[in-house]
Amino acid sequence: MSVLLRDGRIKEMGHDLRPDPERDVLEMPGCTLLPGFIDCHVHVLDESAETAPSAYQTLTAVPALRALLHNGFTTVRDLGSAHLPLNVSLRAAVEDGLIEGPHIIAAPNILSPRGGHGDKEPDLAQRYGTQIGTLAEGVDELRRAVREQSRAGADWIKFAGGGGFSSSVDSPTSTSYSRVEVHTIISTADDLGLPCAAHVFTDRAVLRAVTAGVRSVEHGCFATASTYGVMEDAGTFLVPTHYAQTYFLERLDDDDFWDASMAVIRQNYRKYADTLREGLLRPARTNVKTAFGTDAGMFPHAENWREFPTLLAHGYTHLRALRAATCVAAELLDRPDLGTVTPGSTADLVAVKGDPFTDITATGRVRHVLQRGRLVTTARDTVSGSASRRKPPPAPSGPIKENRMNPEQMIEAMKPDVERFVSGNQLVTLAQDGQIRMDHFKRMLLAEYQCQEAELSTYALLACRHRHETPATLFSFVLHTIATARGLLREAAPTVGIRAADIPLVPVDQGLFRVVRDLTWMGTQAGPAEAALYLHTDLSTWCTLFSRISAASRQLTDVPEPVLAYLDSWGDKPPPEIAAGTLEVLEYGLAQGEEPDRILHTARQLGSLIDPYWTYVDGG
Repeated sequence: MSVLLRDGRIKEMGHDLRPDPERDVLEMPGCTLLPGFIDCHVHVLDESAETAPSAYQTLTAVPALRALLHNGFTTVRDLGSAHLPLNVSLRAAVEDGLIEGPHIIAAPNILSPRGGHGDKEPDLAQRYGTQIGTLAEGVDELRRAVREQSRAGADWIKFAGGGGFSSSVDSPTSTSYSRVEVHTIISTADDLGLPCAAHVFTDRAVLRAVTAGVRSVEHGCFATASTYGVMEDAGTFLVPTHYAQTYFLERLDDDDFWDASMAVIRQNYRKYADTLREGLLRPARTNVKTAFGTDAGMFPHAENWREFPTLLAHGYTHLRALRAATCVAAELLDRPDLGTVTPGSTADLVAVKGDPFTDITATGRVRHVLQRGRLVTTARDTVSGSASRRKPPPAPSGPIKENRMNPEQMIEAMKPDVERFVSGNQLVTLAQDGQIRMDHFKRMLLAEYQCQEAELSTYALLACRHRHETPATLFSFVLHTIATARGLLREAAPTVGIRAADIPLVPVDQGLFRVVRDLTWMGTQAGPAEAALYLHTDLSTWCTLFSRISAASRQLTDVPEPVLAYLDSWGDKPPPEIAAGTLEVLEYGLAQGEEPDRILHTARQLGSLIDPYWTYVDGG
């Protein structure tokens, strides 16, 4: 495909275009040409320099802007600093060619109540009466503050509808503004023709902003499915900033990373770690309009491309992640000239080495960047570091994070969880005490029937979705293993009084229904490594439990032999083919950009299914 550029726009596209001999020609062999990426949530100014002279703080943005542009991000929405509207001047400097960087769409500052997320130095305010932040509350103050933002040259208005992880006073779960105040901000901005972005995390704060007509929700990491449904109906955009969250979560135990100034952030991430990890998996399961945004500045700007593999690790597809950074982001920003490679569009383009539709880490291999048809950079294998708001040590080089935990370490990391899953199991205890009954075995085999129905579909879907030989071999072997066990299950069922008519198509027990539902989700959403570690953890747990129940039950006289034969068929640990295959698929998935945090988190979710399964079997 050839693309002809003229006067900063895409003039023509086709397979048979003949370039004018006098025109420059840029060949891009082995590359995929994409619209210039758009990051809808950055902070290019160094927040740690908030109280430094404004000229110095402004200069901290220069390397950050260059890093973002060389990452292929030709447009960014800067959502402000606490105090001065410096990004408006940076916007002009980029457009005038004084500095190199993406086009900036600016929200000058973050509006915040006193004691809210944008109140950056409350100690100074209390001791000396000096406030750092764009602080306002109440109808009159907020109207004035929005108008001041407009006067400063705002493209957007941003407000703190809730707290944050870096807040020195409030917390991520707090709600900052009343309904009346939120409505005041959004309606005043709307009168001035300005859209609003809300920094919010919880259902309460998100719904308050969405109901008032906010255009984008920033973060929203604690929101639940019903809230995302409200956002879908309202057409509200989500800017999820997932890499910023995993950036800190993955470093919680690294004492060298944290300094005294970051103690509050570490404390908050520790407190909400489990809730946050669970929340990061939710938006991919919805149809909410997701626009790419990273919160770059809370981590080195040169790493903002890592939001792509992080979105995939949290359940997004390649296409949805790429659309988030192109056409959906352009829709959020109301820039129809951006986000597509089509005639008439602005010639903001990025060429990456490889195919990001199958290998998302290609987004980290930028070879060419064009801005309004002008070649900005070419054939760069690495991106230089940028100023960070908190100057953490640089992350490991390379396109993905596979060196932080290898497949063997991931298997080892799950062993304590498996032991926790099997310890104190009520059926094992009953069998050891000689109190297990035929109705226990009947419910167990019924549960096995219904879970295997879901597993057969799940692993068939996984084999189809991940057609590479490595994952497909493992998932096909699992299908064969389940089908073989199915024969033994059919032989055992009549001995405990199960007829075909006794097996409902859908589990009537709500706990068991949840088990089956989540197994089915794996087939449609999980990455290959994610599914493999879950499978290995599942089998390790069930093999251990079945072998213990069988060993204890053999001391009893009335347990049918076919039931024991079924339990024994699983062995006391996963078959060697599955153990070896899991390691291979983990290695494959990590190389494809799957995130260790996501893989481990999903495997640990098995714990939430253990209790309802065995509670049903126990008759509770």
